[in-house]
Amino acid sequence: MHKELNLRELTIINEVGKILSRGYEFTKSLEEVLKVLYSFWDVRHSYVALYRRELKALKILKAFGLTEEEVERGIFRKGEGIVGKVYRDGVPVFLPDIRTNAYLNKTGLRERIKQGESFAAVPIKIGGEIIGVLAVFKDFGEESVERSVELLMIIGTMIGMLYKLDEKINQEREEWEEEKRLLTKALSEKYSVEGIVGKSPAVRKLLELVEKVAQTDANVLITGESGTGKSLVAKAIHFMSKRKEKPFITINCSAIPETLLEAELFGYEKGSFTGAYTSKKGKFELANGGTIFLDEIGDMPLSLQPKILRVIQDKEIERLGSEKTIKVDVRIISATNKNLSDLVAHGQFREDLYYRLNVLPIHIPPLRERKEDIPVLVDYFLEIFNQRYNKKVRLHPKVIEIFIEYAWYGNVRELENIIERLVILKDGLVRDTDLPPYFFVHLHDSEPKKVLQVIENTEREEILKALEKTGYVKSKAARLLGYTLRQLDYRIKKYSIPLKRY
Repeated sequence: MHKELNLRELTIINEVGKILSRGYEFTKSLEEVLKVLYSFWDVRHSYVALYRRELKALKILKAFGLTEEEVERGIFRKGEGIVGKVYRDGVPVFLPDIRTNAYLNKTGLRERIKQGESFAAVPIKIGGEIIGVLAVFKDFGEESVERSVELLMIIGTMIGMLYKLDEKINQEREEWEEEKRLLTKALSEKYSVEGIVGKSPAVRKLLELVEKVAQTDANVLITGESGTGKSLVAKAIHFMSKRKEKPFITINCSAIPETLLEAELFGYEKGSFTGAYTSKKGKFELANGGTIFLDEIGDMPLSLQPKILRVIQDKEIERLGSEKTIKVDVRIISATNKNLSDLVAHGQFREDLYYRLNVLPIHIPPLRERKEDIPVLVDYFLEIFNQRYNKKVRLHPKVIEIFIEYAWYGNVRELENIIERLVILKDGLVRDTDLPPYFFVHLHDSEPKKVLQVIENTEREEILKALEKTGYVKSKAARLLGYTLRQLDYRIKKYSIPLKRY
């Protein structure tokens, strides 16, 4: 081989190398390689034929400049014609004139070849194994035939590398699918709780704890960062308990103003305040015999905390505007992303209520501390949203790698939202280039606040774009972003986003 490659040859090899690094599916990679030959070397017609065991012959897998009929006719037996001989012998062939008898013209392309165009075919190898043939039609002019064939041999080797890489990815995918199937079966048998998915020791321990706690009637305090799945754990405890046939009532203590929260919790009598045109049962009455889930309990106003304590101690309430006591049998499950001990120390939460609520504590670790759960969760959410939107979206292994390295400050909820967004916006294989920019911010662990700021800035921009696109109709913007309306309202308030009126 010549010691030095000229600029054009280097450019072609460099462009093919770029395709190798992008991680495309094999057929897509072949398509891009043949486009490079056309764009940088003026190869008007080309194809790659690979050996197919079921046919016991070579078949054109990808072509450039050939019609569908010509591609369909492109089947070559071992030793048949020039392509079959190159595959059998592993030796490149160059035909200055394809009008010779050696060229069988199985595709029928010869009639469209211009005067002066020659035919070259080289083997595609993986190690010592020949897997196919790369064939090109080109007017080589004054170019060295020897150098041109050498360049094609290099490209053939690179195609072999692409094939091997794709084969490895497919094998890993099959192994992962089998592992997922076995894991899913194991989880369904021993760790089956609706919505709580994972294979990490932390999740298994959590599920075992949920199962034990569900058999008791004691109050539970669930702690963990936002988005870790505290409400799922609360539901799991209720529906695995003896109260499962009774109501499960949720109330978010941070989402309702203090003046209305008391009425929501305890109910009111007709005429007890302006607008009370009829009597209404509160959440505790509605949950009688079942479970009430007090989400964001850390935001419970101090003025209401004695009344919650009374429910726990005396199992009775009074509606607003009434002195009549009502007996209630309710299990309280509460959740918070705040440190209640700190709130108690600063006089922002009653110590006696804290200990009454925290009989059985459950802590849910953040997603970044159980990264082995990420691939399982990705498959779980992909299955849900592909079915919901009638799609067949899947993720490239590199995307999974990025997901595993990412910090997930929004935890499982953030992962769920990004998967839903990708399923809605993309088709087929999702690559790393399809991810939002903030996934590629690489800062030191000593700079988490900067990372969080980048994420929040990006999220604010996406919310603004969605609102503008939907004419500031929040319900539509929430669906577009993959949020619930409550989640969107929370972020609008958090980022001080002004709402325009049209």
